[in-house]
Amino acid sequence: MKKLAVLISSILLSSAATAADSYQSISHVGYQDADGNDIISADTAYYFSPRETLGPYDQFAYLEQITNVYAKYMDDDFGDKLAVGGEYYIKDFVFGAGYTNYDSDFASSIDQFNVSAGYFFNPDVLLKATFYDIEDNENQVIFDLVYNHELNSTDYIGFTVTSDDNFDYRALSAKYFMDLQQGNYLTVEGTISDTDNVGSSWVLGSNYYFTKATSAFVTFDKEDDYSFGAQHYFNRNVGLKAGYANNWDDSDHDAYFVNASFQF
Repeated sequence: MKKLAVLISSILLSSAATAADSYQSISHVGYQDADGNDIISADTAYYFSPRETLGPYDQFAYLEQITNVYAKYMDDDFGDKLAVGGEYYIKDFVFGAGYTNYDSDFASSIDQFNVSAGYFFNPDVLLKATFYDIEDNENQVIFDLVYNHELNSTDYIGFTVTSDDNFDYRALSAKYFMDLQQGNYLTVEGTISDTDNVGSSWVLGSNYYFTKATSAFVTFDKEDDYSFGAQHYFNRNVGLKAGYANNWDDSDHDAYFVNASFQF
């Protein structure tokens, strides 16, 4: 009887392992009509080792150690932004570098360079520092302390504490991922931040997954901005997300957005 129980457990664990999807290339193309301002965006990332999902096609571990390169582009009625960069993981260390160009239609372009270095105290705790060199602006250093707390084999709570080198900006982000069983999943995440001479802000959002391919989402923030919508993957490689955003007190500022995902 004991051998039978061990065999059944082994089969279940094997099935769970094969159920996870993995990707090395993840890209998005998006469009948003925000109160007359057309915004087009695109991003892509290549990972040198596969990223395994936690069930839903767009959910991965809170803290990963996978070397990658990325590129992002955005264009709206005021200008465009291009960013490229990457991260290299070796043993308990991570090193990163990036370049961003802001090209305004009403002012001169601005270049930004950044380099980062981080150390994993263990696989669930990362301390990272990022140095930003912004053209015609003061240089800045941002510190991130990331902690992943695994509740069980599937669920986790992740925390990220962020601050600048002068402690003028402080933020705390958290994400909760739960496997509700029977193919349903739930995420709840939020960020609260405070900046000297500016004030505090917060944003809260949640996703409910009817299956690993189909979900609904909602977000809300301190300024009474909100959004909601749905996402569906037609197969393990192609998904489509669409939604609506507005302000609770000023309903004239509405926005419609759509985003396509390509994962291989």
